[in-house]
Amino acid sequence: MSQDHQIALMVDEPIPGHFYWMLLRHEDAEHHPQVVDCAPGPLPGYAPAMMAGIAALQRRVDAKAEGGGVPVVAAFIAPADEQRGRPRHH
Repeated sequence: MSQDHQIALMVDEPIPGHFYWMLLRHEDAEHHPQVVDCAPGPLPGYAPAMMAGIAALQRRVDAKAEGGGVPVVAAFIAPADEQRGRPRHH
């Protein structure tokens, strides 16, 4: 499957106590990821933001399934333990 169908879920905390989820599409290695969906406002913790992002990703999968194509979730991004705010791929 081509890279343009891979969606990553990222949770970020740009301000202490304000967590946001983002769904990112990776076009190719030479371009920055494109935001395809994101939290409408801050959430109070990492876990609620991750759960909200997973729900948004599931809605995308369900919508694609109705149309015949289902995107493959290849990775998620979580904050690095040693450097909060710097993403790490799993």
